[in-house]
Amino acid sequence: MAGLENLSLGDFSIHQFISAILIVFTAALWILGWLRKRWKKLDDLLLGTFNDAKIPDKYKMGFMGVAAVCGVFLYLYCWICQITETDGIGDDRAYLDWLFRDLLGILPWFIWGCVLAGFIVKYMGIGKIRFPKSMVGAGALASLLPICSCAAVPLAHGLILGKQVRVRTVITFLIVVPILSPIVIMLALARIGWEYVAVEVVSVFVLAMVAGMFIERFAGVKEPEACGEGCYSCQGCKSSNMLKTRNSALLAGWDQLMYLMKYIFLGLIIGAALSVFVDADTIAQIFGSQEDLWGSIPGLFLIVLIGIPLFICSGEDVLILAPLLASGALPLGHAIAFAITGNAICITSIPVLLATFGRKVTALLIFFFFVGAIILGLIINAVAWGLF
Repeated sequence: MAGLENLSLGDFSIHQFISAILIVFTAALWILGWLRKRWKKLDDLLLGTFNDAKIPDKYKMGFMGVAAVCGVFLYLYCWICQITETDGIGDDRAYLDWLFRDLLGILPWFIWGCVLAGFIVKYMGIGKIRFPKSMVGAGALASLLPICSCAAVPLAHGLILGKQVRVRTVITFLIVVPILSPIVIMLALARIGWEYVAVEVVSVFVLAMVAGMFIERFAGVKEPEACGEGCYSCQGCKSSNMLKTRNSALLAGWDQLMYLMKYIFLGLIIGAALSVFVDADTIAQIFGSQEDLWGSIPGLFLIVLIGIPLFICSGEDVLILAPLLASGALPLGHAIAFAITGNAICITSIPVLLATFGRKVTALLIFFFFVGAIILGLIINAVAWGLF
């Protein structure tokens, strides 16, 4: 990989060493996060040692500014020197080489996405602009807000209780907001391409608007009985903290970076593993071979069932799907269906939906995510394979 091949640390090249450090660092983030929930003394120790609040705001702003500029130079370096090309990756520690290549390729886009999300949170957050009355407008606003379904549910329910926005518009917002965001769009443009982004945006908007009209027509939404203070907050997902007030867009971008970092790194590690260790033919056999529409239906059902209970954070699905789409192992319709169900709903968000919108609307939303993702997947595959 250009001049980096000449640098080494013992038996490891410099990029292999960086990849190994990334794996250890990511594992530590996830393991410590899990232990903190179960061991209060460790939680107190980590809060006292690595408390984000103790870092002066000026340092956070400076870091984000420098990171944004460095992202430009890193992108130009990778483009000029072709660092992100797969040519030259040998069999010796190929996984570490591939992971380093993916890291350099995605890092500039991730940084820019966080900075952009910070500006959007500061200047375009809920309460700072008037909420759109149309479904298309609500979907467009939702695609600019970098939050997940657990943070979107209380926001959407607040709009319902305010009685100023139609139910169909609120449901459209609720469905679009966890699937599309500036970070998702930028990562998808960088890793997969504009065609995937266009198909995903159209598919999500169609699903959201059809679901909104159906739920408004046949279900309606009633105000739940009061259940005490804080009953609409997300206990299992900290994404709601991503909307806390900041007096600087760079500070809001820092919040995005700190929250999403472990998810993006995990997605990189999984994506690189799929690229190196998983045979494309095996994936095709599991989820359905290309251009066999009816033969791909069981695989489409399977990938939707896998996606619904998962908690996939903004952009993580892009890093997992990119190598599968590039190898031709996964049909485009399957990828879109997984992106929809993996981001739109998860086990954590279902109790929040039940507490705010009730059983009937929650059941209808899950139904639309499941059936709608399958139908959209079939249509996309049929169009992509020229069967229409």
